[in-house]
Amino acid sequence: MTGIDPRHPTRPRRGPRETAQDSSGPSPLVEIVISGTEGEDWVTETMSSRGTSFRLLACRPTDRGRRRLLRLFEVRAGGTEVASLVRHLRARLPARDVAATALGTDRTLLRVSVPMPAGCSAVFDLGDFCIRCPFAGKEEASGTAVWRVLVPRIVDARALLEAASRRGRPRATLVRAGAYRREWGLTGRQERAIRTALELGYFDYPRKASLSTVAGRLGVGRSTALELIRKATTKVAADRFLAEPPVDLPL
Repeated sequence: MTGIDPRHPTRPRRGPRETAQDSSGPSPLVEIVISGTEGEDWVTETMSSRGTSFRLLACRPTDRGRRRLLRLFEVRAGGTEVASLVRHLRARLPARDVAATALGTDRTLLRVSVPMPAGCSAVFDLGDFCIRCPFAGKEEASGTAVWRVLVPRIVDARALLEAASRRGRPRATLVRAGAYRREWGLTGRQERAIRTALELGYFDYPRKASLSTVAGRLGVGRSTALELIRKATTKVAADRFLAEPPVDLPL
């Protein structure tokens, strides 16, 4: 009868360690911020040197061996500049590794396949998620490339630091490791306000719903509704055009 609670014969008695594990629940995700990473490769360096404005939209490995990385950029430049950029990239890469699709007169989707950087390979191998890519550009405040990664285990920080440090360069440093800091996300009230305004036709032209109508649906005053909508639209616009998120102030 060892390990059996006599008051509940069908339930094994749990020791202190087992009880602590059961009550702890799942471990929260940890945000790792690393500075001093390699912030540019020759692709992004080429676009920067030409004065081209670009934004990294997505990336993923192209093979199981993690040998190549596929990147999707949004490039803001005229057709002539983009054509010159594509020719320059194809001078170093096979034609199949570079493709471009025009989205308008000054916007282009650029698809580039390049050798997999060590840091990217580590993220994919560990099952982590990049929140801010060092190839997205340097932060204006610090002037350095910052790598923000969401990891399931704090011990992943060591592997990421090793992957981010290249021979002959100063070692990358861990800036912080802690709870995830959401930057661009809307608050619950902001999301409800902008969604309600959109559904009612507040943003239509001509406008189908007044501010008073939106405020009435939200159950708040006109000034509060306007503040919520403005903050929400500012975040949506900032997510598209700015490198730093806007700061929320209490209503």
